[in-house]
Amino acid sequence: MKRIIYMIALLGAIFSTTACSDWLDVSPETEKKKEEMFSKETGYRSALIGAYIRLKSTSLYGGEMTHGTVEMLAQHWNNTSKGSKEYLLSLFDYRNSTVESSFSAIYNNLYKVIADVNAVLEDIDANKDIFKENNYELIKAEALALRAYCHFDILRLFGPMPSNVPADAILPYVKVVSTAPNSKITYREFTDNLLADLTMAESLMEERDPICSRSISDLNSISSAEDNFWGYRQMRMNYYAVCATLARVQLWMGNKAEALKYARKVIDAKDNTGAKMYRLGNSDDCARLDYTLSCEHILNINVQDLATTSLGTARGYEKTKSLLTSKLYGSGSTDIRLTYMWDYVYDSYNWTYNNYFKKYLQSDNMPAMAKGSIPLVRLYEMYLIAMECGTLAEANALYAQMCAARDIPETAIDDMNALKNLLVLEYNKEFYGEGQMFYAYKRMGIEDIFYALEKGSVGAYVIPLPKGETI
Repeated sequence: MKRIIYMIALLGAIFSTTACSDWLDVSPETEKKKEEMFSKETGYRSALIGAYIRLKSTSLYGGEMTHGTVEMLAQHWNNTSKGSKEYLLSLFDYRNSTVESSFSAIYNNLYKVIADVNAVLEDIDANKDIFKENNYELIKAEALALRAYCHFDILRLFGPMPSNVPADAILPYVKVVSTAPNSKITYREFTDNLLADLTMAESLMEERDPICSRSISDLNSISSAEDNFWGYRQMRMNYYAVCATLARVQLWMGNKAEALKYARKVIDAKDNTGAKMYRLGNSDDCARLDYTLSCEHILNINVQDLATTSLGTARGYEKTKSLLTSKLYGSGSTDIRLTYMWDYVYDSYNWTYNNYFKKYLQSDNMPAMAKGSIPLVRLYEMYLIAMECGTLAEANALYAQMCAARDIPETAIDDMNALKNLLVLEYNKEFYGEGQMFYAYKRMGIEDIFYALEKGSVGAYVIPLPKGETI
């Protein structure tokens, strides 16, 4: 209940002040509103929370970027209706107007979140004196990290394959609030900006973020005498979310030593009691109906109406069981990602069986932290990054822990080719409905995509920029 009240309070803070994108309209009145809004710390807080709220829209991580368009590219859902958007996406056909519209909405809304945080960053250094305690550093760091997070997903979708980087300019990295078009920059310049934003956020947050000195459960039950703005750090770009994003970015760039360093920071993180900050979820968590394994969430969003959607009722997203098991599990599998997260039921009306995805199934009996939660970064990904970037001995040691958590037999990884095949399998099994598999395929340059009728290629992996793009 406290969590719900907290979110309602944040929403109220937004809608009781100037809309987050009002300052993009150039007028004296708008400038006045902006000046008034950012004359107090509460204005910066409201603008920052507005960016998080936008992240939850259905065109972004509340839909298309997790279980929607991006997941269809990974071939994770049935696509039987020829001519539908889902079918065209499964063929990597980006010419259809409906498909183009979906990607245009993703592109434009990611840049809108970037505009929101750029407004926060524009004058924050000049107004440093209005902030209490460490709030200047933390608000600035979250804004920088969100800017990088959104730019990185723009790069992962619309940018080149890491193995096929052109010398030409590719995308704009937007750091100012302006109505003028932003110039595209090269891949190297773009990734330099990503790392600059994230490393500055890391530096600002280190030892200042409450998550560095307190447990997650403690932060989720902040007393009324404390500042509730810093509770529920899993729902914000916290210090470990920054480290995890750095691990992702460094891996994408091929900097394996750096990726391993940041993945290890998250894996080895401990709270103020000496306990692990994050732990791998297991069958006990699933038995409590926590199918997204909230103990692994480094960063998530909370979609309050998830229970009313087909995703939350586990009746709208499916994959034929024979296809799922033949590629990923095999018969008789005890893997919790099969036994707990899919529901094979008989449809008496159509005289057939359907295999429904229930990772996001909502129930009144599930843990509070799991309700409405869609993970954006999880601990298991850090294990996979560490496996890929370390030695084979380290990969085997990590995989043993992962097998125990997922209730699967432990097998030895004998060489790098076996490791690559295992990683493709694990990304597929683990991140169903989370929108990460397509990026893994693209990064590794995989041609044989599970279930796909078309080969993975530059044409499949590089999404065309929206027509008339003027960001």
